[in-house]
Amino acid sequence: METWNAAVSSLLYKPLSGGLAFRLLHLHPGTPDEDLHAELIPTTIDDVAEQYEATSYTWGSPDNPQRMTCNGISLVIQKNAFDMLKTLRKPDQPRTVWIDAICIDQSNIKERASQVSIMNHIYQRAKRVLVWLGNPDAYSTLAMAYAAGLDVFDLCKDNIGNPDISMADIYARKPYFFDAENETCQDEALGIALVKFVNRPWFSRVWVQQEAALCRETIMICGEQEVSWGHVFAVAWILVPRNIGLYPDYITDDLDRTLNNLTAIESIHRQRQNRFGFMVNDLASRGVGLVPLLVTTLVLATRLGATDPRDKLYSTKYLTVDADTWFAVDYSVPWQVLYADVARRWLQHGTLGFLKIAGRVRHKSGEILPSWAPDLRDGRWGSHVIVDHPRWMAGGPTPDSSAKHAGSVHSLPKHHRRRLDLPDELRNFKDKRKALLQSYACFKCIMYDEIIYLGGVLDDLFDNPAMLSIFQKDLDYIKGLGFQEYFNKDSLSDAYKLTLILSRNRKDEIVDSSYVRDNWDDWIRWVQDPMAERTNMPVWQYSMEASTVLGHCRFAITKHGYFCLVPRDTTLHDAVSIFIGHPLAMVIRPWNPPSTRTDGGKVREESSNRTGEEGYFELIGEAYIHGMMDNQARCIMDEFSIKRNPTESKMDAIMKASDSGHGVPWKTLGLHGGYERIIKTLGEYLVKIV
Repeated sequence: METWNAAVSSLLYKPLSGGLAFRLLHLHPGTPDEDLHAELIPTTIDDVAEQYEATSYTWGSPDNPQRMTCNGISLVIQKNAFDMLKTLRKPDQPRTVWIDAICIDQSNIKERASQVSIMNHIYQRAKRVLVWLGNPDAYSTLAMAYAAGLDVFDLCKDNIGNPDISMADIYARKPYFFDAENETCQDEALGIALVKFVNRPWFSRVWVQQEAALCRETIMICGEQEVSWGHVFAVAWILVPRNIGLYPDYITDDLDRTLNNLTAIESIHRQRQNRFGFMVNDLASRGVGLVPLLVTTLVLATRLGATDPRDKLYSTKYLTVDADTWFAVDYSVPWQVLYADVARRWLQHGTLGFLKIAGRVRHKSGEILPSWAPDLRDGRWGSHVIVDHPRWMAGGPTPDSSAKHAGSVHSLPKHHRRRLDLPDELRNFKDKRKALLQSYACFKCIMYDEIIYLGGVLDDLFDNPAMLSIFQKDLDYIKGLGFQEYFNKDSLSDAYKLTLILSRNRKDEIVDSSYVRDNWDDWIRWVQDPMAERTNMPVWQYSMEASTVLGHCRFAITKHGYFCLVPRDTTLHDAVSIFIGHPLAMVIRPWNPPSTRTDGGKVREESSNRTGEEGYFELIGEAYIHGMMDNQARCIMDEFSIKRNPTESKMDAIMKASDSGHGVPWKTLGLHGGYERIIKTLGEYLVKIV
């Protein structure tokens, strides 16, 4: 699509000049059956502020392109853009709009970067933003009519942004569409229509986060129907569940996509609150939140779509307070280099939040991208995730900006770099940042232990017999361990069951062994009952669903007895590790680079890299370690001055000092009896991640 009009670009697009220069599209009036005619007008934002309307839409498929006439030249545009302009065109007067596909010379990389850099001004200073959701269907017609009739203030008065109400309380008492008792067929039809409506492609695109948030007046259009942003947000708000749970059985859409889109809509709404200090459009809000940091915004951006991989970053430029610190908009930089460079800057700054979206479980096979760099492209974040808890800080408190850097990035030795051949498009990129693709990152680590047991993987979340078989195999293995108590006093059986739910209930509260005793047996009976229904779903099932890990993770035991949840792609002899300043644990894998490389058609044999703690590792993904998520590793290390690989005399001194049971860790963390098993896994050192 970027090259569709390259042959006529020199005739249509003259160089822009002046401050905040851009082009507007002057749509000529016409009837629905007439061809589209328009004129491109170069101008500056200062000259036309609040005299034009900015459009927001999805580019859609390149199939079935359409033609229009612009400045007397035949122009090819996407079908979705064509349909939007046809709808927006007035029958009796011109209409002036900004539309990126036409107003920017898409074949000119420098112009694209320049125009992206002023995108915030384009949307902020428009008279209004027109969001085109697409052509109508029976679902959208019903949903838009329902949205138009909602009392937005009444539905959203306690919504996010109110400083007097906690988030937990907001969600506990929020309205929920599927609460209705004695649902009728009409209610079911409306519920289906609303879910299909929020699953429209526009809501899942990354650029719309900026486009819908920057202008005070944002109008949502689907066919001939229009509503305000507030009414669409209200629809999303009543579709968000109060807590974890599935929608009714008659909702058959992809629920991962639905929840992603609902999260995206909430994110836009928060941005609007931050900017304008109102709840929805002209409704007063009682609180304004903080503008998010780039790392926080990118967790959502990974789940949203973009035509160009670089736009996952560039689209956040004016939604975060710190984007300029990490990157500049430049479409000549390959996406792999851009992603690695941003990750390097985060690491050196001590900002480890990017690890949530890094690791091989989020990378496509065969990509030349370091495992420590995030792959933001295809939204696979939701498929491999352990959602952290506000109390968790496995790696200790996050260091502030004045602390020493969390790590550093270095070029691999030459004999290793040769095994990571770059494709031609990267080899020809002339920039020293290219070396990041053949580098390793050093992270400060305080715990390391090898995985010696892996449980099974559940492929079908509704296959209860398979799930119970996996659990029984795990429990049978645990019975054969040489100890019967976990190091935090839990029985091994309770520790295992708590690991499955990340020690959290449906309200995201941390729970202990009493929760197992009160709820596990009831849940097992429910799971084993072929007639069981969700209407009488036991508490433990809610906790299983709230953890979001079933099917995405598997149970693991390490050499020194840690119980863990790890990504399903984890293999035996991988290791769990804790990095300083990161709230979760990480799975890392000894790196075995290819033992041969092709050089001028000749195959050259080279010695394989040594592996293990002193060698190189790949980052696989995040993990949960039962009993180690609340800074226990650092507390134990500090209490006994533990260094990496303590000598036997040091171990004897540690054991003697701990015999009294008066150490701060034992009092505050409740550790006893089995703690000596984990002492040798602790100690600060650098781990090298390729």
